[in-house]
Amino acid sequence: MEEAGPERVGVDPAPFRGYEEAMALVVKRSLISGCASVAMRKGKVFHSGCWGSADLETGAKFGFDTLCRMVCATKSYVAVAFMALVEEGLASPDDRLDTYIPAFAGVQVRVEGSDRLVAPKRPILLKHLMSHTSGIGYSGDVSDRLEDLDPDTASYQRALNAVISGKTRSLAAFVSQLAKVPLSFHPGYKYQYSFAFDVLGRVVEIVSGKRLDRCLQDYVFGPLGMKSTMWAAPDSQLDRLAAYYANSSTCKSLYGGLKGRKSRGKLCRIDGRSARESHWRKGRQAKVLSGGGYLGYVYGGMLSTVRDTVAFVKMLYNYGKLENGCRLLKKSTVMAMEKNRLSAKTSGDDRVCYLGNIGTYREGSSEYGMGGAACTYWNIDRADETAAVWFTQNCDMPEFDEFTDPKKADMWAVMHQAPSRSSCQSAAAATAALPPRESGNMHGSKRGHDGGDESATQPAPQAVLSASKKRPRAPTSASAGAKRARRS
Repeated sequence: MEEAGPERVGVDPAPFRGYEEAMALVVKRSLISGCASVAMRKGKVFHSGCWGSADLETGAKFGFDTLCRMVCATKSYVAVAFMALVEEGLASPDDRLDTYIPAFAGVQVRVEGSDRLVAPKRPILLKHLMSHTSGIGYSGDVSDRLEDLDPDTASYQRALNAVISGKTRSLAAFVSQLAKVPLSFHPGYKYQYSFAFDVLGRVVEIVSGKRLDRCLQDYVFGPLGMKSTMWAAPDSQLDRLAAYYANSSTCKSLYGGLKGRKSRGKLCRIDGRSARESHWRKGRQAKVLSGGGYLGYVYGGMLSTVRDTVAFVKMLYNYGKLENGCRLLKKSTVMAMEKNRLSAKTSGDDRVCYLGNIGTYREGSSEYGMGGAACTYWNIDRADETAAVWFTQNCDMPEFDEFTDPKKADMWAVMHQAPSRSSCQSAAAATAALPPRESGNMHGSKRGHDGGDESATQPAPQAVLSASKKRPRAPTSASAGAKRARRS
């Protein structure tokens, strides 16, 4: 990974020496198999490193080009593609969902704690999907029994099971099943992490006239040169696919036992005993292109690499501008996507934007980013002028406190220590100023759209947080603040 000298971007490299030691130690102790991270400031990489193995069984090293399961981090790609279509004038965040998917016109709302259904007070808008305030829910967790779930969660679980069994073989068919389930609350009322981005992915297909994979390639991955971001790895690239690890409890829940799956330390291998058995091997992947990235612990979502994710994050850091000077999105569009969509009156400190979560990697900050259940994370901190990417492949991230100083292992805390305070204060002042709106992007834009601020017209969503492992989580191994991202 090409790096600029830390001093050139106003960074003290000293805190990263302790971070490097911590990562080497947690890999040596087999708390994780391996990891890779990249730290950026002012759009330049100033620190990068790889530790341990991508596959303990084969000995393959973890690197910047290791293929990793993005799971829920897939959502951010869909958000960018959708807003590119908005810039072309093909849709608006304020559009009604049932304009594109009529099956949602008749959806009803479940009165909490009862069997009673009522008509929604307002229609689902596309911006509700991007902020998880639509009322759509999610399926159960890996350890849940179908008979123990409430009726609506059970319905989502059956829809997901139909994908896993191969009965449901398209995003359109999957979304049609989601439309049959009552909403958990009136659209726009509160936050609930959900299958909303799977529904948005279907809207992207309808608006663009292309399958989701083709649309993402044309609007996101192609322009960014993200050649290693894909839905499944062909056999020619299976040697780059990381193994996927979990603890024994998760492994038993998935497979009923540990036979042939115990690896080093307390790690157990899931998603096949080898890359050839993986459900991210081409031909074995889920047939549904999940815009939300989650179809169970070992299905759904995209593969990507640290290197490709750096390109994606740099584009967002530069407000939609590519390194070649072209634009993927307008500056005003990226600013709108970074905006908090929840209100402190009802949501407290919890904040969500169209690209992911706000303030989960470093408590009290306005940084934002996204992650997935397999522990692939990225974030941007405008105040510090920094950005980070941190990848491993473990859905049960252990605590590191017993083996190393958690402050040294906390990449986001280290990132915050490294820049000089004077330069950060200047960045914070610049961030507070509203830049001029820009016109034109590489898609032939007709218009941009902020998507509106719902809190101006109605009570803003109350964040509903759960411990479900399918939610994006920051690594407790690499960040003390990561615990907060696990639930968001």
